[in-house]
Amino acid sequence: MPITLPAGNSERENGGTSSSDTSSGWSHRRGADTWCLTRDHSERSGARTVTCPNTNRNSLDRRTFLKTTGAVTAGAALYPYLGCVPRDGSMSEAMAAAEAGWSVRPFGLTQVSLGDGLFQQKRDRMLNYARNYGSDTDIFAGPDRLLSIFRANAGLDTKGAEPVGSWENATGYLRGHYAGHFMSMLAQAYAGTGDEVYKQKLDYMIEALAECQAALAAAAKLPTPREAGRHGSALRLSGSPIGLAEHVSLPQGIMDGLGDFTIATWIKPALYDPEALSDRRGDPLSITNQSAVYSFGSPNPDYSEAPLAHMYFTVRASNENPVPRFAITTSGRDGEQILDGAEALPMDEWTHIAVTRSGNTGTLYINGVPVATNPGMTLGPTDLGAMAASWIGRHQFPQRNVSYLNASVDEFQIFSRALDGEEVGSLTDSAEGTVGGGDVAWYRFDEADGPTAVDSSGQGRDATVIAPTDGRRHPGFISAYPETQFMRLEEFATYGGSQGIWAPYYTLHKIMAGLIDAHVHTGNQQALDVLTGIGDWVHGRLAPLQQEQLDRMWNIYIAGEYGGVNESLAYLHALRPDQPEYVEAAKRFVNTNVYAPTVANEDILDGRHANQHIPQFTGYLRTYEQGHEEDFLLAARNFWDMIVPHRIYSHGGVGVGEMLRERDVIAGFLFEDRNHAETCPLYNMLKLSRNLFFHEPDPKYMNYYELGLFNQMVASRRDTDSADSPEVTYFVPVQPGQPRSYGNVGTCCGGTGMENHTKYQDSIYFRSVDDTTLYVNLYIPSTLNWSDKGFTITQQTQYPEEGTATLTIDGDGTLDIKLRVPEWVRKGYSVGLNGEPQEIEAVPGTYLSLNRRWSSGDTIEIAMPFSFRVERAIDDPSVQSLYYGPTLLAVQAEPVGDDLASGLINVSLYRHMKLDGDLAPAMTPADKPLHFLAGGLSLA
Repeated sequence: MPITLPAGNSERENGGTSSSDTSSGWSHRRGADTWCLTRDHSERSGARTVTCPNTNRNSLDRRTFLKTTGAVTAGAALYPYLGCVPRDGSMSEAMAAAEAGWSVRPFGLTQVSLGDGLFQQKRDRMLNYARNYGSDTDIFAGPDRLLSIFRANAGLDTKGAEPVGSWENATGYLRGHYAGHFMSMLAQAYAGTGDEVYKQKLDYMIEALAECQAALAAAAKLPTPREAGRHGSALRLSGSPIGLAEHVSLPQGIMDGLGDFTIATWIKPALYDPEALSDRRGDPLSITNQSAVYSFGSPNPDYSEAPLAHMYFTVRASNENPVPRFAITTSGRDGEQILDGAEALPMDEWTHIAVTRSGNTGTLYINGVPVATNPGMTLGPTDLGAMAASWIGRHQFPQRNVSYLNASVDEFQIFSRALDGEEVGSLTDSAEGTVGGGDVAWYRFDEADGPTAVDSSGQGRDATVIAPTDGRRHPGFISAYPETQFMRLEEFATYGGSQGIWAPYYTLHKIMAGLIDAHVHTGNQQALDVLTGIGDWVHGRLAPLQQEQLDRMWNIYIAGEYGGVNESLAYLHALRPDQPEYVEAAKRFVNTNVYAPTVANEDILDGRHANQHIPQFTGYLRTYEQGHEEDFLLAARNFWDMIVPHRIYSHGGVGVGEMLRERDVIAGFLFEDRNHAETCPLYNMLKLSRNLFFHEPDPKYMNYYELGLFNQMVASRRDTDSADSPEVTYFVPVQPGQPRSYGNVGTCCGGTGMENHTKYQDSIYFRSVDDTTLYVNLYIPSTLNWSDKGFTITQQTQYPEEGTATLTIDGDGTLDIKLRVPEWVRKGYSVGLNGEPQEIEAVPGTYLSLNRRWSSGDTIEIAMPFSFRVERAIDDPSVQSLYYGPTLLAVQAEPVGDDLASGLINVSLYRHMKLDGDLAPAMTPADKPLHFLAGGLSLA
């Protein structure tokens, strides 16, 4: 009987610090090291210290901040009555809206406390990181490191703090995501413990983010300046969307219908200065082959390829031929009719360029001298059709390597005829030359400042300067990098290389989620204010885009990954129900390429990036709750069924590397990659499972939840204390013999890992929406304080070491208590009431009901004896995994081969099997809980 060996591996792209451990059993999950325990939760009061931060505070001084937050401690008992603070677990209007269509709802993190045991130990190790990261004496040292990249982007003082590192570095294209997760961790830590230090850190971060948001908004209101030009003033194009001006948008159809023409302008290419702007790694780009002085045309309707019909002037024809080039085509690159200069344009010097077409002859002039002629230029602007996009300083769609012109431009003129050589030469002597300036358009850039480039031709064709300081972008933007990435995504830039993009909306989602958690779990009103600004910005940015363009964006590998930003926007609408634009913005994130087939129950997931798509469906579910469009619910339900069990490993994880693979192929992919089961997808699968359960309390969702939580998730946190690293896994591989690695500072799994281990209590208990039923979903030592129902319920258990649990009731009243009967049960599930055995029918994989009037002191005694069992891979029954109760047992051994035929350990246990299938006679208990010996092998 071959047995798979679930283990772990190093994190992606060497992110963060890591340490490896080649053993793979429950010794990791048991916490054999010294435990770091916080104060006894049973002794703390249920009150909370709450601050309503002053959103008008001009500057954030840390000592003043501490005094301010400490001053409200005396008012902690007023928490449920503070108008600015929604009660955790209730959330008034927000929860009422979010729960539309729910059958079941959760308890707040404040209402459930963990008891002594495995989960509290894992949680407390992460609390140690939350408390001490950065410094064990300066509580704001860690937050300052996380905030440094936001402050730098906003032009504010970074307080001398160094960025976190790894992906969260000064120039990384995913920077900012880890800070969002950190805020969620702090909010959950405060809700679960009441320890004020977590709230002080969190409030400090939110106030700093509000300052960054305000600074970016103030900069956006500044007028776009001009500089000294060749004649009068000129416009400086920064080569990037984060400089003074990125490009000029010309009136639509400005050259439609022209046959002969002249375009003339002065240009001064700039020297590349990486110190000038905040993103030194990618902005501004130096002069490249895609740097266009001007470009006229329209994007393809499907937004997938460069336009077939367009004309442009670029400063570099190619790397091999770095000379200026004019080109016009109606059939793509292969059909270009070109004019190439004789030598490269000089840098940091004014050069006059002009292109004329007379009949079928095109001519290129440099400083009034003809340098190239093409007598076969049969195409003119009239042949290009309607030109929807005409620009100075940027190229046409798609900008796979987005490049704006890094240069100064002056006296841009368009004529409706071909000037002769003398006329072109006269333009180098004076702005108007002997011809009086362009008769189609003439942009002198002599305005004092601002977003309008006045047309001096008399035709009234004013152009628009596009820049962060144009005063027209919504002021709600906040990120640790400029808006560059969002712009590039709209032009289909792809992830990797020098594209200058990773996953901008993914990062934004983590920030939004952190703000939501801060508001929900700690009552921070300023978090909601910052979040609202972001929501306004997202809506304003995406509302004008066509669905075809959005579909192209969201379908791009990694770059189009947006996490669950649709979930956050739908939640924002629940918090702001009078503002429908937020749920409309959530709908802008429908990824039709995956959404439509999933609604139709067509499985097209093979080859899709797991963590790019799983959270989208939780977002669809949240969007359903805000409008009851049934397809959103159907999509989430169908997607879950495509994953479980068809793509799930024996520990609950999913994915080969980071990818979803072919349906019903598990054993077949064991040796395709050393890395399996990225931790982020499990984080999102558990979230999707619990949210589906709220709508449809099908036991399958919580049965899967237990599998993933008790096997992959709890094992993803290393049993050591660290103030420098979250000490979590990136992958938990299932290829036999592959080790797990821990660390992941700054990575995606480091971020979700911080959250995973500070919210274990969120799914132990649920309640029906009418509060008549309590669901006991998980067997974890814990206490439920259901104060509005008048019950406190304490669960005592050694699960998963032992298959027993006792629930003790404090309170009086009628309540239907539903106990989950795990689907792995083989030796029965018995229930006693106050010591008396009950006649019940317990079906594995369902809930059983105890509906009665309860009194204080009542106890429910649960026994579910563990047994050994094997489960077969869905595609190869000879590949099997061994479990003891809920726990997957791994063989602790070195690799034995590198393919399916040689890489599994052949073990025969059947000679020990009883008629009832019990494998216990083959197992010898070892010296640690959940450690066994079988056939000379160590299992744990």
